[in-house]
Amino acid sequence: MKQYYLSILIIIFIITSCEEIIDLNLNSSGPGFVVEAVIYKDSISHVRLTRTANYFSPEEPVLIEDATIRISDGYSTELLTYTGNGYYSGETITGVERSNYRIEIMHDGELYEGISFMPNKTDIIKLFYSKSDAQSLFNPRGEMTFTIKCDFFDDPTIDNFYMVRYILDGSVLKGSYYLLTEDNAVNGSITKYNLNTSDVDTIRFSELIFYQGGEAEVQVFSIEESVYNYFLQLNDILFWKRRLMPPASYNPESNIINGALGYFAAWAYDSETIILD
Repeated sequence: MKQYYLSILIIIFIITSCEEIIDLNLNSSGPGFVVEAVIYKDSISHVRLTRTANYFSPEEPVLIEDATIRISDGYSTELLTYTGNGYYSGETITGVERSNYRIEIMHDGELYEGISFMPNKTDIIKLFYSKSDAQSLFNPRGEMTFTIKCDFFDDPTIDNFYMVRYILDGSVLKGSYYLLTEDNAVNGSITKYNLNTSDVDTIRFSELIFYQGGEAEVQVFSIEESVYNYFLQLNDILFWKRRLMPPASYNPESNIINGALGYFAAWAYDSETIILD
């Protein structure tokens, strides 16, 4: 199967529940309206609204608590309820594969709109690992590290986009990572994504190391292309920012119109858990 991989790791701090939004705390080159909205398969929608400070400012974003948000699935529309700390939640509309969802946000006389499509959930076929304590340039202390390997099904008839999340001992690691995979497959059926902790060091991340005795969960998300492109661009910004060499000021291209930052994602995922021993 011919595949084109873009292996991308980004630092994202998220809340512990799997069915809530990814809290990016995104900043822009100037104050901006930030939308972080998701609807999971078989779950209600969750939205967080903030207004950022300057991109390089350490200031916390300002919470937006007085917006009007509606989610539609093409058949019905619901008004989301504010739940605190900038978060809004739905009650009745839940995520269904192969469905389109629309978000409408009204705030200070401005209307922000976005559409997101939920692809079919992919299935994890096999989750396994290997381990090594061999010393190398990227593991100079020779400590035990694990390579988690995940095989998952890929539909060969369409272009697919994936995110893979790794959770250790029930919690997403501080400075957690997402792997983004683009697969323009024309034949074949298996996509393999291997995460080697030593390889991660060569790329630039040392935090994502699995040690003996942990319980690791792997979640494979199916996402649409616009969401994939958003995180791909965000990764570029975060990569250079951590190296104190920020790129020319720009914001990831959002799938929400009218100048908003952030994203609206409808996605499904499969997960498996493995004991590292």
